[in-house]
Amino acid sequence: MIEVYKYYSKCNQEINAQLLKIIEEHEPNIFDYQVEGYYKSIGEILNHYYVADLIWLHSFKTVKEFSVYKHPIMEKIPEYGEQLFLNITELKENRMKLDEIIVELTNEIETEDLYKTVTRITGSGEKLEKIFWKTLLHVFNHQTHHRGQISQILDKLKIENDYSNMIRH
Repeated sequence: MIEVYKYYSKCNQEINAQLLKIIEEHEPNIFDYQVEGYYKSIGEILNHYYVADLIWLHSFKTVKEFSVYKHPIMEKIPEYGEQLFLNITELKENRMKLDEIIVELTNEIETEDLYKTVTRITGSGEKLEKIFWKTLLHVFNHQTHHRGQISQILDKLKIENDYSNMIRH
């Protein structure tokens, strides 16, 4: 089962890199391109799942003290909704670092870790307690969900974006 998480982390890393390259190639307009929906731009979507990933990674401390917590990027826990990056350059640099940290974390997971409980307090104060293996799947699928939203926006803009096929990775 651990191999699945290693595979997901590498795929997400490569797919995020491909997506960000597409956006970067079409700047300065599409990062802030306004859309209807909960998130009002590609930049907001990218910021959201970056922030969510950081928050979840911090909650994994309740499973074990992974070595990834030594990275400077892990020092501050952002708030949900916090806009950390105003342009693709800043976001890409940090996303690539975060994806490397996620790969590193999955390489440290041991089978017994998968059955431990992740505890997290949500922004609304709700206490979540979930099995680690389910939480990991959620984190990876959350990225996939939001990349799908971005793909739909790119389709609307007639920008080729066949970046998300996991079988190619």
